Amino acid sequence: MIWALKKAFSAAGNFYWKIFGGIFLATLWAAIGLALMFSVLGFPIALDCFKIAYVNYKPFGKRIVLIPNRIFASIIWLVSVGWIIGSISIFNALLSCATIIGLPLLKQWLKVCKLAFFPFCSVWV
Repeated sequence: MIWALKKAFSAAGNFYWKIFGGIFLATLWAAIGLALMFSVLGFPIALDCFKIAYVNYKPFGKRIVLIPNRIFASIIWLVSVGWIIGSISIFNALLSCATIIGLPLLKQWLKVCKLAFFPFCSVWV
């Protein structure tokens, strides 16, 4: 019974998330993944970008854990593109704080922000 309630609230939260910015962020990650697919060095990173796009499409019910894995790729990501996606996530988190409707999304924006800054040092469960 509790499992069904968690799934129902997660589905409702994901629907709410998609309306208020989740589709934009997932599309941005997928576009970056498509751009990286055309290079030999970027192909493994592109596969991770598609996985992260899925997490950004449905963040409710997932937990992000940082692990020290592929730190060099994450630092290059942070300097090149990560700060842009991270700043978008921080801006949306601040915007969510300003409204009562956006408060349930605040935790998700911060989760996605952590994923935007260090995507290759993170695992979601």
